[in-house]
Amino acid sequence: MKHFLVLLTLMTNVCVADAMKGFGARYYDKDTEHYPDTYRTDKDLIPNIVIGSNTYKMESSTLINIATDTSVEVNKDNQANWICLKSQGVNYWFISDNEIGGGDLTTIAIAKDGSDCIPLEGKINVSIKNTPLLAMSKKKISSYFSHEPVKDIVMYYKEVKTTDEYTQGNSIQYFLKGEHVQGLFISQGTTN
Repeated sequence: MKHFLVLLTLMTNVCVADAMKGFGARYYDKDTEHYPDTYRTDKDLIPNIVIGSNTYKMESSTLINIATDTSVEVNKDNQANWICLKSQGVNYWFISDNEIGGGDLTTIAIAKDGSDCIPLEGKINVSIKNTPLLAMSKKKISSYFSHEPVKDIVMYYKEVKTTDEYTQGNSIQYFLKGEHVQGLFISQGTTN
């Protein structure tokens, strides 16, 4: 009986994982799949990702790469794997979707929300050429994408055929609070 209780305790610890917290937890919101204003764009939405002195690419870099380079652990649950890092007062969730990611980086969430992310001594820089990100106004986003957001969640996406069989989709999803960006998600997925 004692061995059974130890086994049960170990299994429970493996099966129960903490879900993402803070703004990153919006990754789980099913409302964000159907609720936002959605617009196709011709803008390049592929992010440049630098953590410390290392450069990463969506769908090529793994969370294990990032975890190893930053000396942190990868968090896991039944929907995603993720790492949450904080740099210069901004939180970054680096996410791999369990269904399509296979451990590869598929989404980045960015917000200044006070979540308990792991502080990083090095700098994190996530940027998309000329694209407004965090701390931008609704007006600046409207001007850049030539679409006035109607709702408080707006997504812009671009699909590019990479081969005869595969299409790469990139998107940026803004969460607006009043006239400013509260947080955002940058995603990439390749499908056939």
